[in-house]
Amino acid sequence: MNSIVDSHCHLDFNAFKNDLNEVIKRAMRNGVKYLLTISIDLEKFNDVLKVAKDYPNNVWCTTGIHPNNVQKNLTEKDFEKIISVLKKNITHNKREVIGVGETGLDYFRTSENKKNQQKSFDLHLQVSGTTNCPVIIHSRAADQDTKLFLKNKVKLYNTKGLMHCFSSSKELAKTALDNDFFISIAGMVTFKNSHDLKKIVQYIPNDKILVETDSPYLSPEPQRGKRNEPAYIINTIKVISKIKKIPEEEMIDLTTKNFFNLFSNILK
Repeated sequence: MNSIVDSHCHLDFNAFKNDLNEVIKRAMRNGVKYLLTISIDLEKFNDVLKVAKDYPNNVWCTTGIHPNNVQKNLTEKDFEKIISVLKKNITHNKREVIGVGETGLDYFRTSENKKNQQKSFDLHLQVSGTTNCPVIIHSRAADQDTKLFLKNKVKLYNTKGLMHCFSSSKELAKTALDNDFFISIAGMVTFKNSHDLKKIVQYIPNDKILVETDSPYLSPEPQRGKRNEPAYIINTIKVISKIKKIPEEEMIDLTTKNFFNLFSNILK
């Protein structure tokens, strides 16, 4: 089997505390050779970094603040410090840290903190542009504002990146693609009622699609309801292959090639 990339997982989470080594071994046995483990706040960045350092040939990581973890009552000084820490995390760990995020907008859980989320999102996009590290965008219940950021800020900051765990509208997908972004699909596409997402998968050009688990969340069928892990990504790939009428091996090659095209900053 060709090498698969899980472009978004959370290997530092407590769900993997007791068996991370086994989880990574299972991933390898199932053809998942490369994993990108994602930062959701700066306080726990060292935990994320440690996973990448412990598995130097297979795992990379990111640095960033998930929109739900953006604090309220942040001052300009706080935002300046965030920019400084993000840049330091990247420049001091160039082999391990290859992306910025996950960042973005989430009005589903924390709509009362819109302003600070938007400010945090903006500065992550800036850091992505200045460091040449792709940005990982999370967007939930925030399509209109996310579209505005993609339209107004991406070219301004010379930012590149991806929309992670995509489950939004075709309009948002179009805006992302118009700005040369990639779109990453997770296990939800395997669910029986995911008709709209399946249509989005058909719509995404073959050279712009990525795959991810978002593990430990969102296990694909037939593992739905269990803890998710990178090994299960093959079930997502199988469904995407059927939707796009492309052989499985070819889909693996495509998504892996797309990942390395986007993350051209990876040190050889």
